[in-house]
Amino acid sequence: MKQQQKMTALYCRLSKDDGGDAESNSIGTQRMMLQKYAEDHGLSIFDEYVDDGFTGTNFDRPNFNRMIQDIRSKKIGTVLVKDLSRLGRNNALVAYYTEIFFVDYDVRFVAINDGIDTDKGDNEIMPFKSVINEYYARDISKKVRSAKRTRAQNGEFLAGLSPLGYLKDPNDKHRLIVDEMGAKTVRYIFGLAVSGFGTSRIARQLNDEGVPTCREYACQISNFFSEGYAPKFPPVWTAASVRYILQNRTYLGSVVNGRSTTKSFKNRQRVYLPEDARIVVADKHPPLVSEDTFELAQRVIQVKQRVNMSKQENIFVGLLKCSDCDSNLSYASRKNTNGGGMFICSRYRTRAARKGLCTMHYIAYGELYEAVLQHIRQYAQEAKAYEDNFREYAEKLCCENGDKILRQDYREMERLTKRCNELNTVVQKLFEGYALGKISYEQFSALSAGYETEQGKINPKIDELQRQLTKEQNKTRDIEKFLNMIKNYIDIPELNRGILNELVEKIVVHTGEGRAPNRTQRLDIHYRFVGAFTADAPAVKYRYI
Repeated sequence: MKQQQKMTALYCRLSKDDGGDAESNSIGTQRMMLQKYAEDHGLSIFDEYVDDGFTGTNFDRPNFNRMIQDIRSKKIGTVLVKDLSRLGRNNALVAYYTEIFFVDYDVRFVAINDGIDTDKGDNEIMPFKSVINEYYARDISKKVRSAKRTRAQNGEFLAGLSPLGYLKDPNDKHRLIVDEMGAKTVRYIFGLAVSGFGTSRIARQLNDEGVPTCREYACQISNFFSEGYAPKFPPVWTAASVRYILQNRTYLGSVVNGRSTTKSFKNRQRVYLPEDARIVVADKHPPLVSEDTFELAQRVIQVKQRVNMSKQENIFVGLLKCSDCDSNLSYASRKNTNGGGMFICSRYRTRAARKGLCTMHYIAYGELYEAVLQHIRQYAQEAKAYEDNFREYAEKLCCENGDKILRQDYREMERLTKRCNELNTVVQKLFEGYALGKISYEQFSALSAGYETEQGKINPKIDELQRQLTKEQNKTRDIEKFLNMIKNYIDIPELNRGILNELVEKIVVHTGEGRAPNRTQRLDIHYRFVGAFTADAPAVKYRYI
C-alpha cells in the first residue's frame, strides 16, 4: 500500500469552459504546479495525463480514461490536480470519483489550490466547491447559448462549413457569397427535381455524369478540407444527400440556424430540431433558386416513385385521387388498353377494399393523358385570348364569398383584439391593487387566473384569423401567377412530369358512366393557385377485362 501511494498521477485539463481563467489554468501552468508539489512532498510521478480542449462536464476524456484504467490496474496511489474543477464540473460524477471510486481503490486525491487532501480526512468544503464548479459550467453554457441565439436571430451564418454553392465571405465569415461553380450543380439538381426526377434518380444521374460530391468539391477548392480525406471507396451521390440539398432553405437566400442542439450542458449528444423550432432569417445572401422552384421540388420529393413492371414512366404519379375515398390511383399494366396501362383506385385493389369499401374508378393512361393535355391547351388559349374575362372568372371561382369572408374575419379579429387589450388592462389593474394592498393574494390569484385563461383562448383565435386573412389577400397574387404560367402552354406538343408539377395540384377521378364505346368520365383538375376545373375524359375505345 505504501508503494502504491507513492506512485502519483498528475492530471491536467483545459477547455473553453474556463473563459477568462484560461491563462492561469494553462496546461503549462498546471504541469509546473503539480510537479513542484510532488517534488516538495516526496511523491514519485508515475505519469502525466493531459486533456487539452475537453469540457469538464463530460468525463469521457481520453487521458482521464487512461488514468482510470491505470488506477484499476493498481499502478497509481495518488491523483494530483491543480483544483477540483480540473477533475471536472459535473457534481454527480465528481462526487462518484472522489467519494466512491478513489476510496474503493485506496487512492489519495489532492486538489492543491482548494486545500483538499483525502489523506487528512473528510473535507467539508469539497461538496460545496463541486456544486459551485458545476454552476459555473451551467452559467457559461447559458451565456454561450444566449449569445449564439442572438447572433442566429440577427441572421449570422454560424455553421462550420458553407453549403454547396456558397463560400464564406473572406471579410466576414458569418456571411455567405455565391460560388458559381458549386451553384451550377445546385441549380442543376433543382432543375432535375422540377422536371420530375426523384432523389434516387437524381443521384444516379449525378453519379453517371461524374459530378463531384459536396465533400469532393470542398476538397477541390480548399486544401483545408482535403487534409486526412482518403476514402476507402469512391464517394458517390446518394438519395439522402440530394434530398438534403433540395430541402435546404439556405438556397432561398435565408440563413438557417439551430438545426440541432445538445441535450444539456452536461450531455453533448446532438439532437436534431424540427423545422418549426429552427431560426430562419430571410434575405441574408443571394438566393440560388426561386420560391416557386423550391416549392415544386418539395412536391416531387414527397412522392414515392416506384418503377412499374412495364418500365413505363408514370408522369401522373402522386397526382391522381379517387373521388369517393380520396385514395391514390395506382398504375396497372394492361396490354389491351389504349396507352399500355390504366389507373385503378388503390383501396379497391387491396383485398380488404374489394369487400365494398370503394369501386374501381379506373381510367386508361392514354385517355387520361389526352384529356389533361387538351384541357391545359384549352385554358391556356382562353387565358391568352380572354385574359381579362378569365381573370374575372378565376377570381370569382377562387374567391367565392371572399369579400364576405374578409369582412366577417376582420370584424371578428377586431372584436377579439379589443377584448385582449381589455384583459391586459384588467390584469394590470389587478396587479396594482394587489401591490398596493387593496386586494388579497388569494383574490388576485383567483381573478387573474380566470382572465389569463380567457387570454389563452383568444390569442390562438387571433393568430388563425390573421392566417386566414393573409390567405384570402394572397389569392389575387396567386391568380396572376397561374395566368402567367398557363399562357406558356398553348401549343405544347406533349405532357411531361415537369409541366404537370408546375400547373397541377391534383386530379380527382370519378366513376365512369356508360359502356364502351360511349363511356365518359369526369375529371376534376385542381390547378395550382386557382383550384378545381372540370374536364371530361373522351369516350374510351376498350373494354376492361
